[in-house]
Amino acid sequence: MSSCLLRVAGTLSVLLPLAGLADEPVVLDPVEVSAPRLTTPLAELPASVSRVDGRQATEARQGLQLDEALNRVPGLYAQNRHNFAQDVRISIRGFGSRAPFGVRGLRILQDGIPETTPDGQSQVDAIDLLNIRDIEVLRGPSAALYGNASGGVISVRTRDGSEPRGHGGGALAGSHGFRRLEATSEADLGGHRYSLTAHDFRMDGYRDQSRAEKRYLRLHTASELGAGTLRAHLRYLDAPRTDDPGGLTRDEMRSDRRQAAPFAESLDATQEAEQLTAGLRWEQPVGELDLRVGGFWTQRDYAQQLPFPGSSRVAYERDFYGLNAQLEGDLGPTRWLAGVDLEEQRDERTRRCSAGQLFDRDPEEDDQAPGCSADPNDPVTNLALEQTERARTRGAFLHTDTLLGEDWNLVLGARHDRIRFRIDDDFAESEEIDEPDRSDSRTYREESLMAGLVWHFRPGQRAWVNVATNFETPTFTEFANPGGGGGFNPDLEPQKARSLELGWRGEGDALGWEAVLWSTRVRDEIAPFEEPNQAGRTFYTNAGRTARDGLELALDWQATPQWSFSGALTLNDFRYRDFVDSEGERQDGNRLPGLPREQLFLEADWRDGPWFVTVDALHAGARYADDANDERVGSQTTVNLRAGREWTRNAANIETFVGANNLLDADNIDNIRINDGNRRYYEPAPGLTLRAGLRVTFGD
Repeated sequence: MSSCLLRVAGTLSVLLPLAGLADEPVVLDPVEVSAPRLTTPLAELPASVSRVDGRQATEARQGLQLDEALNRVPGLYAQNRHNFAQDVRISIRGFGSRAPFGVRGLRILQDGIPETTPDGQSQVDAIDLLNIRDIEVLRGPSAALYGNASGGVISVRTRDGSEPRGHGGGALAGSHGFRRLEATSEADLGGHRYSLTAHDFRMDGYRDQSRAEKRYLRLHTASELGAGTLRAHLRYLDAPRTDDPGGLTRDEMRSDRRQAAPFAESLDATQEAEQLTAGLRWEQPVGELDLRVGGFWTQRDYAQQLPFPGSSRVAYERDFYGLNAQLEGDLGPTRWLAGVDLEEQRDERTRRCSAGQLFDRDPEEDDQAPGCSADPNDPVTNLALEQTERARTRGAFLHTDTLLGEDWNLVLGARHDRIRFRIDDDFAESEEIDEPDRSDSRTYREESLMAGLVWHFRPGQRAWVNVATNFETPTFTEFANPGGGGGFNPDLEPQKARSLELGWRGEGDALGWEAVLWSTRVRDEIAPFEEPNQAGRTFYTNAGRTARDGLELALDWQATPQWSFSGALTLNDFRYRDFVDSEGERQDGNRLPGLPREQLFLEADWRDGPWFVTVDALHAGARYADDANDERVGSQTTVNLRAGREWTRNAANIETFVGANNLLDADNIDNIRINDGNRRYYEPAPGLTLRAGLRVTFGD
């Protein structure tokens, strides 16, 4: 482990004995969680769940990506804070690591509204990162009750006016041209409360070709209307420009960490996105039962120039909508929950050539994409793909929690999903192009099961065992056909997982901990690769079988009223058991790329009246950039600092803070591009970055 981490651990070893000098005991508040779908006290749950409260998620944060709040969660690994065109990459127990951009294999919810489409893609650029009330992270088997999600669930809840801050705004500024202007209006009017926030974000970026701009508006209301509660959500994102600097080779990174990939600037690799989401949720008692019904609609327009030539200009127009209903009640010693999820997605997708005339390609030039020549002076007008993609999911689930005497709880869950994918090849309908019609459909019927048993073996301590089966379909992007053109990759199938975990959770007056030992076996693992004649584009194959095993430890200690300490340790072993790659090479026994074997998070927090100082450190072990395990990426440690204070003057509340990321100015890696065909694996992270912020709000 690096000397940086040892220094941080040494500092904590000095502080911990001092923290034990408290004159009065500190008591931790009990926690309830709802991410497992049936709201349950955390102490009674036979599953791995972490909760990040609003202060941990937002206090003196920069609000760049979701990883700022989630690095403290064991079993979760995040990359890519600084390439906004590719978005943050999050994996839980290795699921999601294959994604070249965005999130795969996980279910993401914001205020109960899915940010994950029926085909399994998740965008997280429309989450209000600095107005979070709390985040619950469900790791592993219990994600079975959400259907198409192998690895887990991340449920984000934003502020709703229940603890109103009043009306005002703020400004944040920092290194690399970072600036953020924000406005807030919150009130609790008795039977009605609301939270309205808006911000304008801009950043020049650490590397060349990495500028980002984003504007965001969010409204969350809750109204008590006689028989029940109506919640309304409105979110609007306008991201007119988020550049993509691309990946570098190891030599390029050593030469100049801040440069962009060669084609990123010449092609002006960038992304633009606009998204509107509206949702309603009704909650009311029905006799002795509790009813929850919700609906949502999301519309997203997206266009991107990728940082390589060929068919690399992609765009889609998306409509995504759904309904869900849940009924909860008691039957003797059993608490039960039954529900349905109905969701549909329609994408109008195109892919155009960034250089050259369509079908004017020299077949002996292997470095050109099929259907596109390599002349960079030709206009971006050539259509390489045009298709309508539809995904529809119909899911029904049942969840029960039964008290078996005084010391045991039995939790059971089952879900059935019918997922239908359809692609209509509009490209083949063109009279000017002689291409076969690749329109096709796929239908999957999948069952997911879970069972857990909790033993209350001592006051304040619980042990549990949990087993589950999960599945995960390819997304439309992952269904891309390596043979060229539209339609499905005919050789790609869903992956299936079987999981087992053993856990121990305890809590005392000021101490809480969790220890989890888990094992997962995956069949038909979906793995990325690149074709030699289509460098830059990622395709996917089923990688036979993989084995995943791990140990997760978490600790929270409120040592004194002023001092608190947190830690999370993750030890993993992710390996291919049976895998022949796209070039016919066996990779059995190799580690899955992009994932460290160990990760350690440490945090020390001091607060006294209006003042606070928080120091945290994140250490990630070495990982590989490719399936063959030929390219090794060394371990890295990042130390961060946040500090600030508040003032109250008459009706005004004033908050000021400063922050420093990568306090020790280490040469770290922001992101690894797995199996890149040109060996451009590396996206460097910034060194020391500074920021400061001021917020002023006025109460009623």
